[in-house]
Amino acid sequence: MTDSQLIDSLKEDGQAGFVAIYHRYYKQLLFFISRYVNDTDAAEEIVADVFVKLWSRRLDFHSMDSLRAFLYIVAKNASLNVIRTNRSRGIQEPLSAYEDMLMDDQDVFSDMIYAELIHAIFNEVEKLPEKQREVFNLTFIEDKTVEEIAEQLQISPAAVYTNRSRAISTIKDLLGPKDALTIFAFLTLIDKN
Repeated sequence: MTDSQLIDSLKEDGQAGFVAIYHRYYKQLLFFISRYVNDTDAAEEIVADVFVKLWSRRLDFHSMDSLRAFLYIVAKNASLNVIRTNRSRGIQEPLSAYEDMLMDDQDVFSDMIYAELIHAIFNEVEKLPEKQREVFNLTFIEDKTVEEIAEQLQISPAAVYTNRSRAISTIKDLLGPKDALTIFAFLTLIDKN
């Protein structure tokens, strides 16, 4: 479905368009919110609230760009509200936990783009062969060591290295013809691990 068809579907019949938008943006928004709120349950609740607000305003959108901006703005504001509520309840986190919240809108836009790029990368990860996908996820998502992965998957450490190298190479190839920013985000993700 094209973006304009998706917007039309959201306005006309509501449900089909809404479900498609939900599937398109759920993971990205969850990642985006998780950069601000260090509580997975709270982040998931915020995402649900964002989509409730989208549903109530579904007739107001004329382009996917305005809808996407709405989703991220509502997500940012809801994240700030959760932090304020926690502070008023006496839940004290170190001030460094709030440094990201002090960003200007340009940095929020960068976080939004980063969230979407990471989502694109993990869509490519889903296309990997099973062992490569498992090794990639255990390495870069679960942050496990080679020895832990070898033990969990009952393969040799050499097989872990081989599968990880192949996964990285395959993802680089899949992303090659795509946007240079996606490759940059991918390489940044790999460098962190």
